Amino acid sequence: MAQMVEAILQNQLDRGGMLNDIGNSWRTRYERSGNLQYLKGAITLLETILEETPANHPDRPARLNSLAEDLSRLYERSGNLQHLESGIARSQESVELTPEGDPDRAGRLNNLGNWLCSRYERTGNLQDLEAAIARSQESVKLTTENHPGRARFLSNLGTNLVRRYERRGDPQDLEAAIAHTQKAVELTPEDHPDRASHVDKLGNRLGSQYERTGDLQDLEATITRSQEAVDLTPEDHPDRATHLNNLGNWLISRYQRTGDLHDLEAAIARSQEAVELTPEDDPSRAVILGNLGNNLATRYQRTGELQDLDAAIVRSQEAVKLTPENHPHRAIWLNNLGNWLGCRYTRTGNLQDLGNAIARSQEALDLTPEDHPDRAGYLNSLGNWLGCRYERTGDLQDLEGAIARSQEAVGLTPKGHPDRAGLLNYLGNWLSGRYQRTANMQDLEDAIARSQEAVALTPKDHPDYARCLNSLGNWLASRYQRTGVLQDLDAAITSLEKAVKLTPKDHPERAVMLGNLGNILATRHQRTENLQDLEAAIARSEEALELMPKDHPDRAGWLNNLGNQLGRRYERTGYMQDLETAIARSHEVVKLTPKDHPDYARWLNNLGSWLGRRYERTGDLQDLEAAIARSQEAVEMTPEDHSGRTGWLNNLGARLGSRYERTGDMQDLVAAIGRSQEAVELIPKDHLERAPMLVNLANNLARRYSRIKDLQDLDAAMALSQEAVDLTPEDHAQRAGCLNSLVDWLSSRYTRTGALQDLESAIAQSQEAVELTPEDHPNRARRLNTLGNCLGSLYERTEDLKDLEAAINRVQEALELTPKDDPDRVTPLSNLGALLNSRYERSGNLPDLEAVISAQIDIWNTNAARILTRLRSALSAASVLVFNPLVKDLSRAWPLLHAATHHLMPLATARSLEREDQQYILAQLTGLTSLAAAVSLEIGHPPLEALRLQELGRSVTNGQLLDYRSDISDLIERHPALAQEFDSLRQELDSPFPSPQPLSSDMSKSKRLQIQQTAINRRNKIAKDLNNILVQIRQKPGFENFLLAESEEYLLSAARGGPIVALNVTELRSDAILLTKDHVRSVNLPHLSHASMIKYFGESVTTDDNAVMRDLLKWLWKGAVRPVLQELGFYPHKVDPLPRIWWIGIGLMAKAPIHAAAKYNKSSVKIVMTTLQYCHSSYTSTIRALQYSRSHDSARQCQQNASTLIVTMPTTPGAGPLPSATKEADEIRYRLRNFCTVDILARPTAEFVLQALPSYGITHFACHGVSSINPADSHLMLLKESISDDGLRVQKVDKLCVKDIAALKPQAARLAYLSACNTANSASLELADEVTHIVSSFHIAGFFQVIGTLWPAQDEACHKMAACFYTTLSETDNVAVSYRNGILRLMKQKPAQPIYWAPFIHFGA
Repeated sequence: MAQMVEAILQNQLDRGGMLNDIGNSWRTRYERSGNLQYLKGAITLLETILEETPANHPDRPARLNSLAEDLSRLYERSGNLQHLESGIARSQESVELTPEGDPDRAGRLNNLGNWLCSRYERTGNLQDLEAAIARSQESVKLTTENHPGRARFLSNLGTNLVRRYERRGDPQDLEAAIAHTQKAVELTPEDHPDRASHVDKLGNRLGSQYERTGDLQDLEATITRSQEAVDLTPEDHPDRATHLNNLGNWLISRYQRTGDLHDLEAAIARSQEAVELTPEDDPSRAVILGNLGNNLATRYQRTGELQDLDAAIVRSQEAVKLTPENHPHRAIWLNNLGNWLGCRYTRTGNLQDLGNAIARSQEALDLTPEDHPDRAGYLNSLGNWLGCRYERTGDLQDLEGAIARSQEAVGLTPKGHPDRAGLLNYLGNWLSGRYQRTANMQDLEDAIARSQEAVALTPKDHPDYARCLNSLGNWLASRYQRTGVLQDLDAAITSLEKAVKLTPKDHPERAVMLGNLGNILATRHQRTENLQDLEAAIARSEEALELMPKDHPDRAGWLNNLGNQLGRRYERTGYMQDLETAIARSHEVVKLTPKDHPDYARWLNNLGSWLGRRYERTGDLQDLEAAIARSQEAVEMTPEDHSGRTGWLNNLGARLGSRYERTGDMQDLVAAIGRSQEAVELIPKDHLERAPMLVNLANNLARRYSRIKDLQDLDAAMALSQEAVDLTPEDHAQRAGCLNSLVDWLSSRYTRTGALQDLESAIAQSQEAVELTPEDHPNRARRLNTLGNCLGSLYERTEDLKDLEAAINRVQEALELTPKDDPDRVTPLSNLGALLNSRYERSGNLPDLEAVISAQIDIWNTNAARILTRLRSALSAASVLVFNPLVKDLSRAWPLLHAATHHLMPLATARSLEREDQQYILAQLTGLTSLAAAVSLEIGHPPLEALRLQELGRSVTNGQLLDYRSDISDLIERHPALAQEFDSLRQELDSPFPSPQPLSSDMSKSKRLQIQQTAINRRNKIAKDLNNILVQIRQKPGFENFLLAESEEYLLSAARGGPIVALNVTELRSDAILLTKDHVRSVNLPHLSHASMIKYFGESVTTDDNAVMRDLLKWLWKGAVRPVLQELGFYPHKVDPLPRIWWIGIGLMAKAPIHAAAKYNKSSVKIVMTTLQYCHSSYTSTIRALQYSRSHDSARQCQQNASTLIVTMPTTPGAGPLPSATKEADEIRYRLRNFCTVDILARPTAEFVLQALPSYGITHFACHGVSSINPADSHLMLLKESISDDGLRVQKVDKLCVKDIAALKPQAARLAYLSACNTANSASLELADEVTHIVSSFHIAGFFQVIGTLWPAQDEACHKMAACFYTTLSETDNVAVSYRNGILRLMKQKPAQPIYWAPFIHFGA
C-alpha cells in the first residue's frame, strides 16, 4: 500500500483527483473490512492532498471535511484524543471556508457538531456540548423541509440534546430531542435506507423518557420503534446488529420493570443474534458482546443460574480483549467485567473474583481521564467492590476506600446531573456501613443527609424516586434503632410506604421495598406493641415473597424476615403455629444459603433464636442444644469487629444461661456471662439495643448470685437493669421487661438485706411493668407473678392479710394467663403454693393446704419443666402428705417419692456436669432418699425396695465415677466393640474438665471463651454419646441392668464377708436395713429419733465436749447398734471369730460414729458395752462402692513388701503445729522396717504428691485436713513456696483437694491412712448423703481401704493410733484387725474421752 501511495505521489497528471478517488476507495474498504491500514492510508492521502491544496481552492472545504470524517473514525477506533482534536480542527476550518449560502455548509456544520459532541463525551467539557448543539441547530436552520439531509441533521441534533439532558437532567432537552427525532422519522420515506437508523434513535429517545418518567407507554413505544428498526434492516445489512443490540437493551428495561421472563429471554436472543451477525473483526463487536454479557448477568440475577453469570463474564472478557488498550470504550468493558466478577463473588464468596473485580474497576478508572464524564460511574463501581471486600474481611481501609471513591464520584457529578442522586445513594450506603462498624453517629447522620439530598434531587415522577425513598427509610430506621426517637421510625415508614406506592405492582423492585417496609413496621411493633403494625409487616413480607420468584437468589433474605415477624407475632400472641412457621422459614433460609455467604451467620443466629423460643415454650432440651449450636456457629464464623457479632453474642449468652438453668452446669453460666459481657462491651452506650443486652447480662449475673450468693453479682445485676430502664423511652414496649428485671433483683436484695426501701421500690416498679403490659400480652403473666411475689414478701414483713390476698390474686391471674403446656407455668404454680401455704398457716383453712399439694403435684406432672424443679416439688408435696396429720396420705406420697428417686433423680445430675454442679443440685434434694425409704417400709414394701432406693439416691457423684472405673470384663468378652466404645467415652468423661485458659497477649477474651465453649460442647457430646451407648448395651441379653439398680442376687453377694447395715432416720420412722448373705430384712428403731439426730449432727454440733459425745455414743448404742447386733445374733453373746459389719449411714447418720457406740456405767467413766467388743466395724458409702473395692483380688490385704509413702507437715502456714507428725513418721518407718520399704516426704507440694502416689501401695498423711462446705474443695494442707518480688521466700498452703485425689487412678494403691482432721466428715449437711470427703475420694481413686477421722483428732492420739495400727499390720497384714486393735487401745487409755479415741474410722473393703 505504501508503494502504491508513493507511485501516485510521483504521478503529476491529475494527481489530486487520483489521490481523492483512491482515498474514497480505501475508506469504503475500511468501512467494509475494519482494516485500519485502509483508513490510515486514506488519511495519509487526504493530508497530502490538503498540503498541495491552496487555501482558496474551491475543493479545500470538502477535502477538509473528508479528512475530519476519517480522523473521527480513527478516534472511534483508537481512542486517541489527538485524532479527535485534529478532526475537529479540520472540521472547523472546513466550516469557516464554506460560504454561508453554500448548500454544503449545513452538512459540514452537522459533522462539526457530531465531533464536538464526541469530544464532550470524552472530556465532559460542557462548552463542547453547547457548541455541538449550536452547530447542529444551525445546520437544521440552514435546511429546508424538503432538504435530503434535514432528517439526518434533525436526528443528530436530537442526539446532542439527549447528551445535554443526560448531563443536566432538563426534561425540555429530552422533549426537544424526541420531537426532532420524530420529525426526522416523518421526513424519511419508509423505503429510505436511513429510516431504520432514525427509527432506532427515536426508540432510544423514548427510552430515555421512560427512564425519566417511568411511563410504561414510553417503554412500549421504544420497543415498538426498535423492533421497527430491526424489521426495516435487511439481515445482511451491517447496521442490523446495532438495531438488534438496542432492541435487546429495551427489552431488558421492560423486563426490569415488569419482571416478565419472556422479555429477558427475548433480549438475550436479540443480543446473541447481534453478536452472530457481527464479524469478529468488526469494531462494534465489543459493544454488542458487552451488552450480551450485561443481559446474561441480568438473567443470572433473576434465576441465580451461575452458568449465565459465567457466560456474562466470558462475554465481557471477550469485549475487553477485542478493545485496544487505548480505545475509549475499553474502560466501559473493564468496568462491566469488574461488576460481573463482583457479582460472582457475592454468589460464591471466591475472594479471587472479588480481587479481580477490584482490579478491573481500578484499571477502568486508571484509563479514564479525570475530566471524563464516565469517571464518576467507574469510581462508584470501584467503591462498591471495595465495600464488599470490607464486608468480607472487615479491613477498615477498604471501607474507607469505598467511601472515598463514592465521595469523589459525587464530587465529580454536577448537582443538576441525573446520575447524582444514585451516586449519593451509594455514598449513603457506605457511610451507613461505617456507622455500623464504628458506631460513629456522624456517619449515620451523613448517610441520612446524602439520602435526603438524593430524594430532593430526584423528580417525584422519576422511577428512581422510589428507590431513593427506600434508602432514606432504611437509614432513618437505623437512626431510630440507635436513638429511639420515634419520629425517625415514623418518617422511615412514611418514606417506605411512598416508595411502595410509587412502584408498580408488576415492578421487580417492589418486592424489595415491600420487604423493607415490613421490617420497619415490625420494628415499630417492637416499640409500641401495636399488633396492627405486626400484622401489616407480615402482610408486606408475604406479598414480597409472592412477587419474588422461588428460584431468586435474594429469596432467602425475605424468607428470613418473614420468619422473624412470625416469631415476633408468637412472642406477642403466644400462637404456637407462628413459632413453628418461623422455625421452618429459618431452616429453609439456612438451607438455601451457602455456608460461605456473608449472611449465613445472621440466618444461623435467627434460627437459634427461634429454636430457643420453642425450648422456652416446650422445654425440649434438643431445641436448646440446637439453638446453642447455631448461635455458637454464628459467633465463630463472624469476625470479632463485625457489627452483627454483638447480637450473636447476646443470643448465645442468653441460650447458655438457659442451659445453665436447665442443667446446673456452672461452665455454661461462666460462658454465658462472658458472652453477655462481650456483647455489652461491643455495643455503644447510647444504642437502643443496649437495653436488652444489659438485661441479659443482668440475668446471668443474678443466676450466679443465686448460686454462690456473692452480693457484688446482685448489685451489678441491679445496676445493669437500672441502666436498661434509664435507656428505654417511657413509651417503648421493652420498658416493661426492663422494669420487671429490675424488680427481680430489688426483691432479691430485699430478701438478702431486709431493706424495706428495696421492697417498696420493687412493688412500685412491678406495678408499673404490669400497667405497661397489654392484657392479652403473653408476658403479662410473668409480670403479674413477679408482682405477686413482691406483695407476698410485703405480707411476710407486715403480716397484713390484705397484702397476702393481693399477692394470691396476682399470682392466680398469672396462672390463668399461662398456657397449660408452657413449662414456665411451674413458676406461678410454685409461687401460688407458697402463698396459699402462708394463708393456711395463718388461717388453718384446709382447702388452702389441699391447693398447695395440688400445685406441687401439677409441677411434678409438668414433664417439660426442669428436672430439679420437678424433684423438689415431689419432695415438697410428699413431705406434706407424710407429715401433716390433716392430709396425711402415704398412698399418694409413695408414687411421687418412688418415681422421683427411681426414675428422675438419676437424670438430674447429667454426666456432662462437673462434680460441683452435681453437688449443687443434690444439695436441694436433701432427705428425698431417706423419706422414700421410710415411706416404702411404712406402707409394707419389702426392705429390698428401700435398700435399692438408698443405693440409687445416695453417693450419686461417686457412683458416676464408679461407672467410669468399674470392671467391664464380661462386656469385653461378649460385645467387644460396644465395650471399646463405652470404655473410650467413660475414660474421657473421667478426665478433669480443662480449666479456663489464662488471657495471653496473643489471645483475645472472645477467643478464650470460644475455646472454653468448644470444650464444654465436647464434654456434652461425650456425655450424650455415653448415654446412647448405654442404651445399646442394655438391649443386649444379660446386660439389661448394666450400671443400673442391681439385682437381689448381686446385693446379697455383697454380704458374704459380713452383714451390711444401713441406718435410716426420719421424722416418720427410723430403721436399720440388714443385708446378709441370705436375705434382706429391716429392724424398726424407735429409740433412734430424728430430733436427737438433728441435735447431735445439726448446725450447732460440737466435737469438743466429751459429755455430749458420751451421750451421743449412748444414744447410738441403745437406739441402733444394740438392736442391730441382737437381730444379727451377735449380742448379747459374742461370736467367735469376731464378725465384720459394714455400716452405711443414710443422711446425717453418715456423720455418726457407729463403730464407737457404747454403754457407759452410771458415772460415765467406764464403758460397759461397745460396738468394738462385738464386731469389726467398717464403713462404706454404698453397697456398690464396697463391691468395687472387692472386685480387685488384692483389695483385702496390703501385701508384704509393698512400698509405703509417708507425707508429713509438722508445721503449716496459718494452722497449728503438729509436733508428733515427725515422730509418727519415724515410728511408722520403724514398725514397717521388716514389712515394706518406706519413703518420707516432708512438707511437699500437692503436685509432687499427686505424681508420687501411683507408685506406692500404702500412703500415710500426717498433716492438717479441712472439710469444706463445698465437699469437692475439702483438702489436705500441704506446702507451696515461691519467691516474692523483693526476693523473699514466701510459704503458703498448697491444697491437695478431693477433686484432684478422685481423679487419680493408681494401679499399686492399697491403703491410705489419713492421720488428719475431719477427713471422713462432710461440712455440708445438705450433701451428707453424697459421702464426699477426703476419705471417700481416696477410696474412689483406688485405695480400697482408708483410715480417716470424723472430727478433729488430737496430735497425741494420731501418733499412738498410727503406731499401734502399723505394728499390728506388720504382724497380721489385716487392715480391719489392725484398725480395731489401735482404736481399742486408745479407748482403754481414755474411755471417758471419746473425742480422743473415737474419731478414727475404717472405710472400704
